[in-house]
Amino acid sequence: MKVRDIMTREVVSCQKDTDIGTAARLMLKGRFGTLPVIDTHGRLAGMITDRDIAMAAATRQRNAAHIPVHEAMSPHVRSCFADDDIGEALKQMEEARVRRLPVLDATGHLTGIVSIDDIVLRALDQPGGVSSAAFVNAIIRICSQPSVEPDINFSNTFVSG
Repeated sequence: MKVRDIMTREVVSCQKDTDIGTAARLMLKGRFGTLPVIDTHGRLAGMITDRDIAMAAATRQRNAAHIPVHEAMSPHVRSCFADDDIGEALKQMEEARVRRLPVLDATGHLTGIVSIDDIVLRALDQPGGVSSAAFVNAIIRICSQPSVEPDINFSNTFVSG
């Protein structure tokens, strides 16, 4: 089974210069917690999560309407291709500890997104899909705490004391 067989093709995204308030409203309206971020050419530039937005809003002395997505997004994103095997996509999710992967074409343009939900609903224990055991092992790894502390830059933070 291929990623194209289960991915969501209609993907809501934002651009790097979109403000985090707008990104949050897109997430709220769509009832999801992450948005792919694309550049002006439609290529994947990063991902932003609702947590990224909350942290940016809490640590900067600016209104959310004045904080661009590129200040809060993760620029290092795992992705996959529509022709990739579902098992390989799940392995990418497991290694990166993420629940969603942007799906790209050969030129880096966003063509869809595949999520843990897609795998559960359409590929779990299906012919050519993913076994329950492989899925459970991936979920355990995704949900476990990383062994390395994140690199935190406090240069733009506000601390009141």
